[in-house]
Amino acid sequence: MDSIAEAVGGTPMIRLSRLGAGGLHTLLAKCEFMNPGGSVKDRIAFYMVERALEQGKLKPGQLIVEATGGNTGIGLAMAARLKGHELLCVMTEKVGKEKVQMMSLFGAEVLVVPGGKTREDPLHFINQARRIARERNGWFVDQFDNRDNLDAHYLQTGPEIWEQTEGRIDVLVAGIGTGGTLFGAGKYLRERNPAVKLVLADPEGSMLSGWQAGTEPHSGSYLVEGIGNDFIPGLVDLGQVDRSIQVSDAESIATAKLLIEKEAILASGSAGCIVAAALRYCNESPGAPLTVVAVLPGTGRFYLSTIFDETWLASKLP
Repeated sequence: MDSIAEAVGGTPMIRLSRLGAGGLHTLLAKCEFMNPGGSVKDRIAFYMVERALEQGKLKPGQLIVEATGGNTGIGLAMAARLKGHELLCVMTEKVGKEKVQMMSLFGAEVLVVPGGKTREDPLHFINQARRIARERNGWFVDQFDNRDNLDAHYLQTGPEIWEQTEGRIDVLVAGIGTGGTLFGAGKYLRERNPAVKLVLADPEGSMLSGWQAGTEPHSGSYLVEGIGNDFIPGLVDLGQVDRSIQVSDAESIATAKLLIEKEAILASGSAGCIVAAALRYCNESPGAPLTVVAVLPGTGRFYLSTIFDETWLASKLP
């Protein structure tokens, strides 16, 4: 390989046979935490930067600006370093210190702002990033509305899943941060087999599952990072989702720990949320055997001081 960019993607698929899926179904983990920057967001970060350069949206040496929950910022920091750009990331104080450290290590400028703002508020972290990009003549990545985000998963993640399952996938389970994974990979898989089900794993406190189910959603705080929202990103079409499953922080974290205990896999709280939803889907599907793919979006190494620290956890969970 000529650069670290070529190491992005091609992540393995692992059978979660030790967790059990009702004894009937096959549960597979798409291990996106094995990307170079530790998450699925490496795919979109490198792809969006490359496409912006090709299209002339990003000029050589121009500042890159993005609002991020952390993982996209890490991928962008790597891509920016490789391509010779400065990067400024805006994020809320919810994001763990390990992610800030990673971005800073790669040379990114990190601005941490208060969370809990509505999408219409000028102080919402996305609106602040957009303003800074305008004021500093930077390129605003706009991952929540950037169609290249979807294309990265349509062109890479979806085909990988199809090939690794030899076309036998029945259900794709993923969370929604920007929606790129579920709807980009899902679009490709459904073009190959329209019967593929798309299942949303959503943290309790996110409003997405309520909107998908047609009920009145209730927003609340939650510990799981990287998935869930109190707004619908431009890349998201909830009408394409077959089912949404809400998972509590306690169950998400317990499942992340179960992945360590049973499978020796160290993955994020969001991965715990997604695997918990996949297990529930399997246990509630008594019919014909299914092949269910759960996307494990991030490494657990960024959460050693939070969800995997018992003192921290005791202060956060009731």
